[in-house]
Amino acid sequence: MKKKLLAGSLAAVMAAAAFAGCSQGAQTKTAKEPAKKSETEVNLTRSGDEKVTLSFCWWGNQTRNDLTKKAVDLYMSNNPNVEIKVEFTDWTGYWDKLSAMAAGGNLPDIMQQDYGYLGSYQSSGQLADLSEFIDSGVIDTEKINKSVIDSSTIDGKCYGISSGVTALMMDYDKAIVEEAGVTIPQQMTFDELYDISQEIYDKTGARTYFDGGMNTLKYMARVNGSSLFEDINAGDDTSVKEHFALVEKFAQAEFAISPDVLAEKNPYVVETKPINDGTTWNDFSYCNQYISICSAAGRELGITMYPTVEGKDTKPMYLQPAAFLSVAETSRNKEEAAKFINWFINSVECNEILMAERGMPVNTDVSEAIKPKADPVAQVVFDYVAEVNTVAGSVDPPEPEGRAEVDDLCNSIVENLRYGDITVEEATESFMTDAKRILDEAAK
Repeated sequence: MKKKLLAGSLAAVMAAAAFAGCSQGAQTKTAKEPAKKSETEVNLTRSGDEKVTLSFCWWGNQTRNDLTKKAVDLYMSNNPNVEIKVEFTDWTGYWDKLSAMAAGGNLPDIMQQDYGYLGSYQSSGQLADLSEFIDSGVIDTEKINKSVIDSSTIDGKCYGISSGVTALMMDYDKAIVEEAGVTIPQQMTFDELYDISQEIYDKTGARTYFDGGMNTLKYMARVNGSSLFEDINAGDDTSVKEHFALVEKFAQAEFAISPDVLAEKNPYVVETKPINDGTTWNDFSYCNQYISICSAAGRELGITMYPTVEGKDTKPMYLQPAAFLSVAETSRNKEEAAKFINWFINSVECNEILMAERGMPVNTDVSEAIKPKADPVAQVVFDYVAEVNTVAGSVDPPEPEGRAEVDDLCNSIVENLRYGDITVEEATESFMTDAKRILDEAAK
């Protein structure tokens, strides 16, 4: 219950941390002050000149990889006794790789963690407790709201520092939409999305992608005022059935991208998304990926909120940690890893390079300092997160162990639905039965 209460206040408070410039327990400074700090002031003094080697692993795309490597190079140039070896891959490959590294006892010193996986790695003893470094000041949280730290705190110990906040989005090709002569609302209903998709197809031939994965499934539970994993444990299939019904409805429409093309143009990999070449007019993702998606597409895209269901009183949109930086329990250089995380989160110079690619900075001064310097594409993300904050509800509690297997299960069932191999009723029964079994076995 404690975790849920903490999560309940996260969306509003994180948004305040990212934009209001005032966090709990700290006086606000002007945006100009942190910009004047040098890297010497940002970095903590080291004892001795011994050479330290750290490994840093993250998931990402080419844009994130290029920016992160540039930031790492800056850190090493200012800290010549530290060498950081980097490794990265796409989202799917990352978790396979991290799982194999964990099994071999050789997790990277610093790793990017996701809100949905943090609990699993913590419960298996793979993550170091960062609380001692927060308490000692190695990781400075003065300008980071306490609820940001609470989002990665389990049983009183902190296992990661959020690199930013993000929100679900639907992005779209502005030229195709303009050619079709339609207007995209700031938040439409699913029925409106269906009608708009048909009109766009009739006038331009561009097809529609409907995300049937876990993000939309969890979102549907939120539309109904619930949480997916609570529904699974309670045996309530209402939201699951509604979600799969939508997947089937959109898959059977003449405007839908075919499952064969969808398999070829993987929408979960930025560089292969079908919106890139105009195969589809729309796409679903998190807004911290917006900059990378625009870069891969070669043009600035429109952005709007996930659709909702007409007549629902809930607030399904939310803000959540974009990604955490965690330290492996097996690391021999935990303090050095913590120093790098401190710099990555709190350095204006670092975040002038990253420019909110992992989400809006959680340090209030950093956010204020870099926002005026954002290019037009990055500025879209700042404005979008501010807009979501006006309608955001509470973020869901951290997800249970077994979440990754449930994710795979959902994707498999959705693929069968798109090909017409199963019915909505069969999909619902299969998901509820197998998801409950997965969660029960993982909890043992």
